[in-house]
Amino acid sequence: YSLAKLVWLSNPKPSSKNNNSDSLRSTIQSPSFLSATNHGFFHPLLSNISGLRSASSDTEIFYQLSYMASFRAFLNSPVGPKTTHFWGPIANWGFVLAGLVDTKKPPEMISGNMTGAMCIYSALFMRFAWMVQPRNYLLLGCHVSNETVQLYQLSRWAKGNGYLGKKKDDAAASE
Repeated sequence: YSLAKLVWLSNPKPSSKNNNSDSLRSTIQSPSFLSATNHGFFHPLLSNISGLRSASSDTEIFYQLSYMASFRAFLNSPVGPKTTHFWGPIANWGFVLAGLVDTKKPPEMISGNMTGAMCIYSALFMRFAWMVQPRNYLLLGCHVSNETVQLYQLSRWAKGNGYLGKKKDDAAASE
């Protein structure tokens, strides 16, 4: 059980009339509740109840504990910030940002070889992000975005070099 479920099970009907939150706070601080949850990561949360004193009702305490438990679950998840499954995609967003900045540059400055390599790279890693366990949606979203930006850049390069229609110089010379 998560901490929020344990709190809910120990006091299933939080009262909004109880503004001083004594009932839920006393349930959390009771020896039986602490001994039932004194394994793993619950103890540091329950030993420091000072953050819960600002809550005005049992319901608010329940939601605060629920958010703390959810955040703790995210931190310890297989794709959370303690793993490369999180920081790798965060770093890869730099490719997307660089591609977006390059859309302001003239097509003559775009490297067709590098843009093509980036398209292949993102396509391969989209498949990797989909197939790896646990499935890495953050990495998948990063590479879908990068693939979109790089394909747009590749189309600008191809148009600028005459592969997708007339070159700008040819069009101006024929008029």
